[in-house]
Amino acid sequence: MKSLRILITGGSSGIGAAAAQLLASKGHRIFLMARNTEAMQQLAQQHSDGTIECATVDVRDHHTLAAAVERMVGAWGGIDVCIPNAGLGIFSPLAEAQFEDWKAMIDVNVTGVLATLHAALPSLVTNKGHVIQIGSIAARNVFANSGVYCATKHAVLAVSESLRMEFREDLAVTTINPGAVNTAFIDQTNNAELRESYRPQFEAGMDAGFIAEAIAQAIESAGRGVYSEITVRPDRR
Repeated sequence: MKSLRILITGGSSGIGAAAAQLLASKGHRIFLMARNTEAMQQLAQQHSDGTIECATVDVRDHHTLAAAVERMVGAWGGIDVCIPNAGLGIFSPLAEAQFEDWKAMIDVNVTGVLATLHAALPSLVTNKGHVIQIGSIAARNVFANSGVYCATKHAVLAVSESLRMEFREDLAVTTINPGAVNTAFIDQTNNAELRESYRPQFEAGMDAGFIAEAIAQAIESAGRGVYSEITVRPDRR
C-alpha cells in the first residue's frame, strides 16, 4: 500500500498515540495535533526519518487548528486520511453535573471534530480520502452518569452518516466504536467516587493498540471495500 498522509488529533496519548505509532511503522506519514507538545515530540523522536510531525493544537481553538491543517497541506501536498480523535468524557449524575463539564465535552467531542473536518475536507475530497471517526459504544447506547458524553458520540455517528451520504463518490467514511479502553480517559472524571468505581472496568478494557489495529484495517481496505462501522468490545470470557 502506498504511503498515506494522515492527520490525527488528540495524538499525544491513548488511541491517538497508538494509531500514530502503528501507522508510522507501516510507512505512512503522520501529522499529529494535541495540546501535549512534549509527549508528541517523544513519539516523533522514535521515528527519526520525519515520519511523524507535530503541531501544538487545542481543537477548541479553531483558528489555530485551521492554520495547522493549512501547514500540513502546504508542506505535504494534501491529506489522505483524517482521524479527529481528540475527545474527553466527564462522568457525573445529571443532577450533580457542572455545566462547564458538559460544555467541555461538546466543545471537544463535537465542535472540535467539526472544526477538524471543516478544515480538512477540501483536501480530503480532492484526494478522495478517508475519514476515520472515533465513536464509542455510547454512540449506540445511553448509560447512566454519562448522558451528555453519550450525546456527543451520537453526534459523531450522525456526522459520519452525513459525510457518507453527501460525499459517497469522494470519501470513505469509517466510525470506530470502542467499548472500554485501558487509557487515562477515566481520570478526567472529577467525581471521585464515580471515577474509582469505574476505574476497574477501564483497567480491564482493551489496549489502545487494539483500536489502532482496527483503524489500520479500515485504512488498508481501500480498493476492496469500506468499513462503515467497526464495533470493538473487551473480551470478557
